Amino acid sequence: MVLSGIWKRYENSKEPLPPNLFFSHNKEVPPEDVQEICASVGWSRREPALITRALQNSVAVVSAWDDKIMIGFARATGDKVFNATIWDVVVRPSHQRRGIGMLVMHELLKELDTYEIPLVTLYADPGTDGFYRRFGFMADPSGVRGMFREKL
Repeated sequence: MVLSGIWKRYENSKEPLPPNLFFSHNKEVPPEDVQEICASVGWSRREPALITRALQNSVAVVSAWDDKIMIGFARATGDKVFNATIWDVVVRPSHQRRGIGMLVMHELLKELDTYEIPLVTLYADPGTDGFYRRFGFMADPSGVRGMFREKL
């Protein structure tokens, strides 16, 4: 899938986007690839069979690839009507700070928007809220760690 308009190098990056970069919305991502990219950022390992089940039960899945190497990933769960929650937004450390995370989020939100879901939530690690604010998310006013994006 080729993105129009948003394809640009991250402003603070000295590195261009990979020339073989492409995105997939296929839920049948090899679970070993998901496990490996998550491990690359220090997340705990999950059983491949459980990863497969989680992907199949997700509303949307987006993976970014540099040829045959997964370099970005995110998924969302929800009911396709009232709400969705974004999970597992990750970019391989060797490809961070190039705008790949922004492209992955753009693709994921674009797919979620096809369902016209009014409330999309996520849990942001400390220090990452600035990244998600770029997409219209804001901190919960009650101080809960989660963030939300509401379309009226």
